[in-house]
Amino acid sequence: MKRNKIIKTIITVLIIACIAVGCYFILKAFGFTDAEKMNDLKVKLGDSFLFWFIVSMLQIFQVIFVPVSNQIITIPLALCFKDELWKVFLVSWLSIWVATLILYFIGRFGGRKLLKWILNDEEQVEKCSNFLKKGWMFYPIGMLLPLPDDIVTVLSGTARFNFWFVFVCSLFTRAVDISISVWGFGLLTQYWWGWIILGVGIVILGLLTYFFFRWQKIKEKETKTNN
Repeated sequence: MKRNKIIKTIITVLIIACIAVGCYFILKAFGFTDAEKMNDLKVKLGDSFLFWFIVSMLQIFQVIFVPVSNQIITIPLALCFKDELWKVFLVSWLSIWVATLILYFIGRFGGRKLLKWILNDEEQVEKCSNFLKKGWMFYPIGMLLPLPDDIVTVLSGTARFNFWFVFVCSLFTRAVDISISVWGFGLLTQYWWGWIILGVGIVILGLLTYFFFRWQKIKEKETKTNN
């Protein structure tokens, strides 16, 4: 039984990894992760609705199928179009947010089924789901840290977090995340002090995550003691 779980887990991870790597190299092969090639595309299409629509579709595609940092397209865009950072931000923010909601529903309607297939035990599936639910307070931090936040969102759907919580939280955290990428890499990285600001921001987020974790552990101990 345990061996079957391990085999199914390995198969699942390999399939997801193959899809992610394959989709990443598709984006790379077409030059969608390269600032110069993105600029060439804009030269061909102009500053048109079609160009920004393509950017939007690319952002949605990479968030869903390449579960790594969603900045593989945002940062090249910010470096390339420094005079239009507000457009890069707006298009990236809204499209990545929409993709985030899609991932939530993928997790909500497919996550438990995948767990059931791997574990083959409804009780264990319920335990995993309840365990994930305890991490709801880390969702905002997880969306801001340089982590595979796409996976964080799928897990939130699997745990069946409240939709409106994810809706509002992802809207604001994506805004912060994308603004850091757009103005951070598109503007701050031009100056030595800009790198210091980015570094300090990452450290602060890391400390917040640690203190949230410690706070949750204290609350759990208090609950057990009261019971």
